[in-house]
Amino acid sequence: MSATAALQTDTRVMNTLHTFFRREHRLAGGLLRGVADGDTARSRVVGHHLDFLSRALHHHHTVEDRVLWPLLLERVPDELAPIVHLMESQHERVDGLIGEIGTLLPRWTLDADAATAARLADLFDTLYVHLVEHLDAEEQRLLPIAARTVTQAEWDHMGEVARREAPRKDGLLALGMFQHEGDPEVFASMIGDAPGPVRWLLPRLARRAFRRHALAVHGTATP
Repeated sequence: MSATAALQTDTRVMNTLHTFFRREHRLAGGLLRGVADGDTARSRVVGHHLDFLSRALHHHHTVEDRVLWPLLLERVPDELAPIVHLMESQHERVDGLIGEIGTLLPRWTLDADAATAARLADLFDTLYVHLVEHLDAEEQRLLPIAARTVTQAEWDHMGEVARREAPRKDGLLALGMFQHEGDPEVFASMIGDAPGPVRWLLPRLARRAFRRHALAVHGTATP
């Protein structure tokens, strides 16, 4: 590693989060289309999963907007200017789709109406396309700027804010989602501040929580 690279902030945790978002949103439309009309037992399982995804994505963007963007806009406004409009417009499209999904999903979770499922599946397919476009642009254009503009302490603070404000009941499942296809080294760094016994236990509990959830939702522990 060069001296310059060594001085840069490690932003790889963002790629791990993005891997989770890409995977689960890619699979969402198929889950909805696989629920039979009126099968409320299945719609509750799928609906609660999709609600978790929407809340996780909204939380992720909210923390970014509140913590990361102000730092970048203060320090490198000229460098950031060409991508500000792009990122804002992408966020608006994604948030608009999440909002429309949010109006339909609770009712469908309860009644498993086939027409609503079809509409939700189309919305999730569209969301996936726009989300991947946004995450790709963020990784290619925004993260390199952040890596040399934001200190490691400031970057880590964003992660602390995200953890502190996330619902506690989702904690183990979220970790399992990140761990499933995430870089093991990055995942280890995500729990690196925990006491030794907790660092040993958390990956096992997270893996178990994800496996149980994935089997119920996707029918496989390796979706």
